[in-house]
Parts: sequence; structure tokens; C-alpha cells
Amino acid sequence: MLINGQCGDSIAVLDRGLQYGDGLFETIAFIHGNAPLWDRHMARLSEGCRRLALHQQDAVRLAHEARQLLHRDDASTDRQVIKIIITRGEHGSAYFPREGDATRILYTRDWPQRVQQGIALHLCRTRLATGSPLAGLKTLNRLEQVVAAAEIKNAGFQEGLLCDADGFMVEALMSNLFWLKQGVLYTPLLDRCGVSGVMRAEVIEQAEHFGMRVQEVRETPEMLDTAEAMFLTNALGLTAVGEFSGKLMDVDAVPLKIRNAIQQLLS
Repeated sequence: MLINGQCGDSIAVLDRGLQYGDGLFETIAFIHGNAPLWDRHMARLSEGCRRLALHQQDAVRLAHEARQLLHRDDASTDRQVIKIIITRGEHGSAYFPREGDATRILYTRDWPQRVQQGIALHLCRTRLATGSPLAGLKTLNRLEQVVAAAEIKNAGFQEGLLCDADGFMVEALMSNLFWLKQGVLYTPLLDRCGVSGVMRAEVIEQAEHFGMRVQEVRETPEMLDTAEAMFLTNALGLTAVGEFSGKLMDVDAVPLKIRNAIQQLLS
């Protein structure tokens, strides 16, 4: 783990990331030492720093520090995950922030096991607040997701679909959602809450490249009753949904061109 470029494993008790969740994070896939979605991650991080009025981060320095972690003796696999956390440090009084250098934290995480044949998706009772000025960003405020994760676990699932306060679909707990219907690829609008995923952006770009029509929509889960396929995406890949609300989904109906493009990106 690196904290402001130095090996360490602790931060100040008064760090605003701990006190208020005042910060951002990125979870980045590295394949054979390279991060194929690095530019997308850095663009989102830059936008987050702008909107939170945090000091902009030097992407070159972050890349250098990430590679320091990748080249450690215990980093022996071809696929690795690095998490970057940026906080406001100790600059401010109570809720009022103050100008100052941010704290940056980088550490490695294990590459997770992914379900290959299709995941069962739980429809969560937990709702996401709407109208957030932080919509689209990966902030350190994740308590809604913590509550939803407990619900999903208690229901015996690994993932769940989250809706906003008005009942419109937003995203899965750890992923963005896509579904296919009559040749059109749909994904929820993220203008009121949710995270604008880097792989979500990649899938939209790839789909349009292949001539597919893509629509960002505000819809309730009932629209999924007639979906031909569903899949989830995050920075580490694409996972087909095999079951939702008692309905079996055809995992083979996930567009093969998109599946192959993502596999190639992460290989």
C-alpha cells in the first residue's frame, strides 16, 4: 500500500475521507501490467475532483505509483486490481472544506472470481436517493450500497438491482446494468444517482461501433419482463444475468460481439 507515494498502512484519524467520506475512488483492472481503461478512469477521477473541488490528480504520478505496486514480489499474476482512493486529507472544519493537498492511497486487491454461466439478480428493497449532485461519481459515500449488500446477502444472492426513490432502475450493487430487447440495447439513465461506469461507457461505444442502437432510459424493473438478455458490467468485465425475479434469462443471447470485445480488452 502506498500513501502519498510512501509505503504505509494508516491515515490520520481526522482525515476527511474517514470523517465524512469526503473523497473519490477508482477500482482499476491491470492486465499484464497495463490498464486498458486507464484513460476512462482518469477522466472520471478528474471530473470528480472538479465537482468536489479537490486538487486535480497527476495521472502520470498515479500510473507510476500503480506500477510500483504491480512490480512488487507478491504481484505475480497477469491480472491484478489496484484501488485508488483520493481524500481531502485533514483540510477543513466540520463539514466546511478548506483548500489543501489531497491524500492519495493506492493498494492492490485480489482479482475476484467471476460467474461464467449467469448470475441470479435480486431486486432490492433498498433504494438510492435521487437528485444527488454527485450522480455518476464514485465517491467514498457508499452506505446505501452497504445496506443493500446486507439485504442481498440475507436473500441468498451475490448481486442485486437497485432502483431510485421513485422506483426507476439505476444499477446493480457493484455493476452497471444492460438489457437487450428487439435488437436494442438499453441501460438506465444515471443523471439523478448511480455510478457512470468506465466499462459501461466502453460497452456503449462498442455497441454503437457494431451498429447497435443504444438507449439510456428511465424505466421500472417491469420492463425487464420482456427482455431477451441481461448483463452487468464493471471495470473487471461483463457478467451475464441468468435469472431475475424468478425469470430465467438466456445467457447466450448476450450480444456475442460485445462479449468478445470485452474479453479481448481484458486479455
